[in-house]
Amino acid sequence: MHSPALAIAWEFHRRHRWGLVALAGYVLVGATFKLLILGPGYTITLDPPDSMAAVIIVPFSALFMYFLAVFSFGFAGDFAARQSIYPARMFALPMTTAALTGWPMLYGTVAMASLWLLTAFLARLVGGIDVPWIWPALYAAAFLAWTQVLAWMPYGVRGLRVIVAVLWLATINAVVFNTIYYQVPEHLMVAVLAPQLPLAYLCARFAVARARRGDVPDWWGMFARLGPIGHALPRRRDHLPSPARAQMWFEWRRHGRSLPVWVGILLPFELALLLVPGNDTPTLTFYTLLVGLLTPPFMAAFAAATVRKSNSSVSDSYGVTPFIATRPLTSATLVVAKLIMAIWSTLAAWLLVLVAIPLGLTLSGTWPVVTEWARQGIEVIGVPRACAVVLLGLSGLMVSTWRQLVQGLCIGLTGRDWLVKSSVFLRLSLLIFILPTAHWIFEHPSAMGALLDALPWLLAALVGFKMSAAAWIAMRLYRDRLLRDRVIITGAACWLVVVLALYGLLVWLVSTPPFIPRYLPALAAILAIPLARPSAAPLALAWNRHRGARRDAATESTTTFKKRRSVIGVVLVLIGLPVALALVEAVSFFVLNRNNGTIVSSNQEREYLLYVPRSYDRNKPTPLVISMHGAGTWPALQMNLSRWNRLAEEQGFIVVYPSGTDFPRIWHAQLPGAGLTADVRFISELIDTLEATYHIDPSRIYADGLSNGGGMAFVLSCTLSDRIAAVGMVGSAQFLPWSWCTDQRAVPMIAFHGTADRVTPYHGGLSSVAPNPFPDIPTWVANWARRNRCAPTPVDSEVAPDVIRRTYANCADHADVVLYTVEGGGHSWPGGEPVPEWLCGPTSRSVDATRQMWAFFREHRLRGAQTVAQQR
Repeated sequence: MHSPALAIAWEFHRRHRWGLVALAGYVLVGATFKLLILGPGYTITLDPPDSMAAVIIVPFSALFMYFLAVFSFGFAGDFAARQSIYPARMFALPMTTAALTGWPMLYGTVAMASLWLLTAFLARLVGGIDVPWIWPALYAAAFLAWTQVLAWMPYGVRGLRVIVAVLWLATINAVVFNTIYYQVPEHLMVAVLAPQLPLAYLCARFAVARARRGDVPDWWGMFARLGPIGHALPRRRDHLPSPARAQMWFEWRRHGRSLPVWVGILLPFELALLLVPGNDTPTLTFYTLLVGLLTPPFMAAFAAATVRKSNSSVSDSYGVTPFIATRPLTSATLVVAKLIMAIWSTLAAWLLVLVAIPLGLTLSGTWPVVTEWARQGIEVIGVPRACAVVLLGLSGLMVSTWRQLVQGLCIGLTGRDWLVKSSVFLRLSLLIFILPTAHWIFEHPSAMGALLDALPWLLAALVGFKMSAAAWIAMRLYRDRLLRDRVIITGAACWLVVVLALYGLLVWLVSTPPFIPRYLPALAAILAIPLARPSAAPLALAWNRHRGARRDAATESTTTFKKRRSVIGVVLVLIGLPVALALVEAVSFFVLNRNNGTIVSSNQEREYLLYVPRSYDRNKPTPLVISMHGAGTWPALQMNLSRWNRLAEEQGFIVVYPSGTDFPRIWHAQLPGAGLTADVRFISELIDTLEATYHIDPSRIYADGLSNGGGMAFVLSCTLSDRIAAVGMVGSAQFLPWSWCTDQRAVPMIAFHGTADRVTPYHGGLSSVAPNPFPDIPTWVANWARRNRCAPTPVDSEVAPDVIRRTYANCADHADVVLYTVEGGGHSWPGGEPVPEWLCGPTSRSVDATRQMWAFFREHRLRGAQTVAQQR
C-alpha cells in the first residue's frame, strides 16, 4: 500500500465488504417494500408511533449498529476483556499511532454522518417524516468516536469496559433525548457536539498508544498485599474431578459472568425511576417493572454472541482454537458445558432481578400498587391460578433468557463466518417485513380473519418443520456416535415430560369447556420447549472440529443395526407423542365442532350448525329457534352451553346455530354499518333457506343469544320484527342506543342476567372486553317494556332463593317482557354447561334458562305471519 489511509481502507473493505453489501441490499429491499407495497403516498409517522416506521428505522438501525461494530473493531475481540480490542496485528504496521487512530476514526465518523444524512433524505422522501439534518449527523459521529475510545482503551479489570460504556453512552443518550424533549435549538446542539470529535480523537490516540506499548494495567495487583492473609486462611485445594467439570468451570469463567454483570449494571438505573418524585403512578410502575423483568432476556441476546464463540478474543470470532479442539472431550461434552454454563448464568441474572425488584419497590414505597394488582388478579382468577400465572410467567422469562443464550449455538459453533452473518441478515430481514405486514393485517379485518383462521395450519407447519428437523438431528447424532444411546433417549424423555407438563398446565388454566381449542395449547407447548437447535449444537461443533476430516462408515453387524433401529425408534416415539396428542385433540375438536351447513350471503360464505329432531314430521309445521353464540366462540360451543338440542328432541322443534364472521367470531351488533346489515341479511336468508327445505311454522320463529349473540337478538327484534315472534337473551351485550331501534312493533322478550357478571355488568359501566360502557340492565329492560307499551309497574316474584323474576305485563299484542335476575350469577348460561368460573363467574343451577325461554316462546306467536309468508 502506498499510504496508511489506503492500508486501513483496504482492511475495512477486505473484512467487511460482504456485510456492507448485504446491508445495502437490505436497505434497498426495505425502501422497495415501502414504495411498492405501501405506496409512495403513504406517510409514516413517529409521533404517534406508526408500526410502519420499522421500514425506515430497522434497516438504518441495523446499519448504525453494524458501523459501530466495524469501525470500533468490535468484531475483533472480547468487549469485556482487559486488553484493548484494537487488533494487535495492526500495531506492527509501519505507521504512526496518529494514523492508526485517525484514519479509522475519520472513516467511521464520515460513514456515520453520511448514514444519518441518507436516513434523513429517505425519511423525507419516502416516509414523509420531517427530521433535522445537521445535529443528528454530528451526534452519530460523536457516538462512534467515543465508542472507539472506550473500545480501544485498556482496562485494569475484566468487564470494566462494559460498565463504563453503558454508563457513558447512556449519559449521552439521556442528554440527546432531553434535548429532543425540550426542543433545544439546533445551533446550540451543534455547538455542544462539534467539540466532541477532536476531544474523542485525543482520548483515542492516548488509548491506542498505551495499547501499542502493551501497557495493560492490572488493578487486582493492588490486593497482592492481602496474599499473606489469604494464605493463612484455610482453603480447599481440591482439583476438579473430571475434564467435563473443568470445561464447565472454564466456560463459566470465560462467558458465564457476562450476563449477570450486565443485568446488575442496568437494573439499578431502571429501578431508580421508581424513586423519582411523581413516578409512583400505577402506569409508570407497571412499565418500570416490565422493563426490569425483560432486561435478562434482552441482554441475553447480546451475551449470546460470546457464548457461541469458542474463543471470544481471537479475530476469527467463530473459529475453534487449538486449545478447545484438542481437549480430551467429545463435542457433546463441550456443548453440554456451554448449556450448563448458560443455566447458571441465567439463574444468577434472575437472582439479581428477584432481589433488586422487591428492594426497589420497598425503597420507593410502590408495594401497595403491586399488592392492589395482585388483589384484583386473585378476585378474577382465584389464588391457585394467580400463583400459577405468576410462576408460569417467571419460568417463561427464565427459559426465554436461557434460550437467548443458547439458541445460536448451532450456528455459531459451525465456525462458518458466512453462515453466522447470513443468519443475522435473515433475522433482520424477517423483522423489517413482520412489523409492517402485521400493521397492514391489523388494519384489514378480512386479512386478520383469514390469518387467524389459518393459524392452526401455520402452527402445525411450524411443528412439523421442528419435529422433522429434530428427528433428522437425532439420527445424525446417533449415526456419528456423538451421543450415547442412553443420553439420546433420556433427553427425548425429559423433553416429552416438560412439554406434557406445560400442556397440562395450560389446559388447566383455560379449564373446560374449551374456549381455546386444546390442540392450540398442545402446539404452543411443543414450540415453546427448545429441542432441535440445542440438539444440533454437537453436530455443529463436530463439523467445526473435524474440518476436512472424512468419516468412513463402519461395518455393522446385524445385531448392532437392529439395536440402532430400536434406539432411533424409541426416540422418534418419544418426541412424536406430543404431536400425536395435538393431532388427536385437533381431529376430535373439528369433528365435534364442525358446522353442517353453508349459504352465500352478501357475497360471503356463511356457516351454520343445524339440528333437526328425530321426531320431525314434514307434514306438520315446526317451530324454529335461532340461537346465536357470543363473541369469540362458535356455533358448537353455543350448542353445548345452551343444551337446546336436548330440549328440541323432547319438544320437536328445529334449532339452528348461525356463525358470526371475522376472528374472533362476532356479530356486528356494536355499531350500525355494513357488517351489521350483512349479519341481518344472513339471518333473513338463513330463514328463507330453512323454510325452503323444512316445513317451518312462520309464526313460531324465535331468536336468542348469549352475550354478543344477545345483542344480535335485539338487532333482529328491530330489523326482522315481521319474522321473529319473540327473542331471548342471556348476559346480553348491548351497545346500540334505543334511538337506533325505530321499529314500533311490540316484540316479546325474555332475559337472564347475573349480578356478578364481570363481562357485561348487571348495573352497567365499563368492562375489560369493550371500550364503551354497557347499559344498566334493569333500566334497559324497562325501556323495552315501554317500547312494548306494557304496564309501567313490573311484578317481581321469587323463583329460587337467588333468582328473581320481573315481569312487565299488559303489553301491546300480549308482548310480555321478562327479566330473570340471578343473584351471584356470572357471564354464563343458567342451567347450561358450566364455564370456567375464574373467567366468567359462577353458573347458576337454580333456574334452567333454556327451558324457561322455550316456555316463554311457546306462549307467543307472530300474528299475521302466514300472510307475510304467502306474500314472500
